[in-house]
Amino acid sequence: MKTQLVTLSSLFFISLSSSVLASDAIVNESLEQKKQDKISYHSQDIRNVQSSITGEYESYEDADAISLDGTYGINDKASVGITYKNYSFDYGDEASDVMSLTGQYNISSNVVIDGVWNNIDGEYNNYRFGGNYVGDARFGVWNVGANYYGGDLADGFDVEAGVLVPFGNMYYRGDFTYFVDAEGYENIFENKLGWTNGKIDVNASVSTYELGEDTFFGVELGYLF
Repeated sequence: MKTQLVTLSSLFFISLSSSVLASDAIVNESLEQKKQDKISYHSQDIRNVQSSITGEYESYEDADAISLDGTYGINDKASVGITYKNYSFDYGDEASDVMSLTGQYNISSNVVIDGVWNNIDGEYNNYRFGGNYVGDARFGVWNVGANYYGGDLADGFDVEAGVLVPFGNMYYRGDFTYFVDAEGYENIFENKLGWTNGKIDVNASVSTYELGEDTFFGVELGYLF
């Protein structure tokens, strides 16, 4: 009888241990699947909503600009951010400060909406909101979109198109924007060449207005987390 009790208790212990191990395996498999299901985009993909800190320097024909941007990602679907930008002009001691609030929401893996509100020198305000359709391709990523902008200085529409071509840790990013019924420049074309490991992003850019009429340069360093 004693031997039988020991045997029964041993069987119960083995059965219980097997159940616990099976349960742990299911939990671990579920956690691993969640990690795999978590969406991860290239640092220059417009769908990327990771939290980040970015600094940039730009050189224009008659001015220089320095900016600092902080972005907070929300549940891999949205982000909010704030940017400070200072322009120093070559003539006189004039300067200009711009504060911006930004927001983005990924409706799906192909549709992104975003907006920005700018305050210039504490006197003028303008805003922009719009959306993009984003597609994946063999070469990388492409997007097309449209925006409406308005405020104290100007209002109107623009259409845009962009491509992202990664090769190893390097990448090329090109963005073309056409301003509909613009009073000044009608278009801007930005070409960006950079390197990223998913955490650090550094790039240099050459941008032209009117396809070469005016050109400015930029250098950017960002940290994503």
